[in-house]
Amino acid sequence: MDVNLAIGLVESILAPKSLNHIQIEIVRGVIAGRSYQQIVDATKVDRLASQQARGTEVETIDSGKYKVSYVKTTAAQLWQLLTQRLNQKVTKDNLAALLLWYVKQSAAKGLVDSQSESDEDLPDREIQQSRVNFGLDGAFYGRAEEITTLTNWYVVERCRLILLIGMGGMGKTTLAAEIAAQLSGKFDRIIWKSLVNTPSIKVLCLDLLQALSPQALVDLPDTLGGQIDLLIASLRQDRCLLIFDNVESILAGQVQCGQYLADYDGYDQLFRAIGGLPHKSCAILTSREKPHTIARLEIVNPQLVKSMNIGGMESTAAHEFVQSQGCPQLPEWMWQEVHAHYDGNPLALKIATMAAIEMTGGGEKMLELYPLMKAGKLQFQSIDDSLTRQFDRLSQIEQQLVYWLAIAREPITSTELRANLVIHPHAPGEIINALQSLARRCITIGSNSARDRLRQRKWSIQPVMIAYVTRRLIDRFVAELAPESSTNIPIPDLRDRFFHLNHYAIIQPKPKDGICQIQRQFILQATIERLIATWSHPANLSQYLDRISTEWQDLDPLPIGYLGSNLVNLLTELNLK
Repeated sequence: MDVNLAIGLVESILAPKSLNHIQIEIVRGVIAGRSYQQIVDATKVDRLASQQARGTEVETIDSGKYKVSYVKTTAAQLWQLLTQRLNQKVTKDNLAALLLWYVKQSAAKGLVDSQSESDEDLPDREIQQSRVNFGLDGAFYGRAEEITTLTNWYVVERCRLILLIGMGGMGKTTLAAEIAAQLSGKFDRIIWKSLVNTPSIKVLCLDLLQALSPQALVDLPDTLGGQIDLLIASLRQDRCLLIFDNVESILAGQVQCGQYLADYDGYDQLFRAIGGLPHKSCAILTSREKPHTIARLEIVNPQLVKSMNIGGMESTAAHEFVQSQGCPQLPEWMWQEVHAHYDGNPLALKIATMAAIEMTGGGEKMLELYPLMKAGKLQFQSIDDSLTRQFDRLSQIEQQLVYWLAIAREPITSTELRANLVIHPHAPGEIINALQSLARRCITIGSNSARDRLRQRKWSIQPVMIAYVTRRLIDRFVAELAPESSTNIPIPDLRDRFFHLNHYAIIQPKPKDGICQIQRQFILQATIERLIATWSHPANLSQYLDRISTEWQDLDPLPIGYLGSNLVNLLTELNLK
């Protein structure tokens, strides 16, 4: 079971009470299959934060971790509370099963928030402009299905909170602007707020109240809760469309997806109010990542809070789009491969088109770049910059999994992924949670959505991400094998010096024949070409690789990892050259 789903369900069962920090970590750990000791090891907090739990002083050990005895006591109290609410015996071992039972019971009883107004079509409002200009010029291409669904969600289903989520460049902002323009007649006011500069929640609320209810600023409450209450009152009085663009800017990086930046938890309170309290307005969020608030609200109130995954443009519309940017009409077979390579990402297609025009002068000469794309040698810095920003936000385990998905070159299961992590193994639950976190960042793609077959689901990443991550990994291989010099003093420990070469296989052990050939071409040969360009003579490189291989084999005991097999593959390929 997904950890955010579990936390949301527990909070729903215990409402109006909410989980404190240690209770959340207990639920997170139990769902991940950890023991209480492992939960303690994974939960590092300072003493001040620890003392907030239950309003009393909490026992911690010197390292700042909770004591196992305290975690066990807190867990027992939590299981008792859940037992009382569910009238079912809840324990550490059956928590996930009972939460699934609760979901089925709730669905059967229709335990969802009722809509505050009828589902009849909303009349158009009399406003001065029938369309709204958000500074996004040019024609709008495709997305007919998305526009129809979004229109239905507000006009018919009366959704209060909608998240448009997708990788960078997929056109979330453009789609939000288009739906705002098409539905402008349904609203009294439309307000667009970009969060790219990470405004504090109080600044945002002040701006919204200034636009919606200036008179409220005369006697503005001091508390955030009071200000949000005033905002909700304004959303009840008038039909307003609020658009919050670039929500990922207020989310923390290098941790599990969906957590807010420090001091930005007030956004959780705002989004919960908009999604959970009755009003006649709507808020649309655009983001590269799903906030945990939205993940939980979708469980508690699925009729009024919805998410839409924004993927690539449909092939025909995307072809029309790139032609509008100066690309000639490509042969159908060639266009389908270009469209698949960039996954229909409008920004990536636009960058590739503009760069290709600069490189070739445009016209039919642009077709000469097709073989480079097929060979994985056509790269554009602007696209890489966008992917780098997204990759750098990943947690350590997420980065490890993305590297292995790029190496695999085909969809694989979480069990297969876990088998690759030979140096620092992770529990199966941790792997699944990390994969689902990656899915909420729109990086991984799951081939099977059935929850009862979660560990059999196959995961992959998009072709443009595979190409980027492969280049990133090769960069690190080459850096670790750079010639020694006065400015490049080698680290004594081979495991530290060749960190990436020991953690990741250039060619996986026992791959399928077709995959082996692809890994050889796109990883092994590409690495050799880069190394030959770095070293003055291939013979010097061969001697260096042979010396490192000997030093590695002489270690006793022989360390776990891929360095030995990687050196053998590099030497074999170099000799073939």
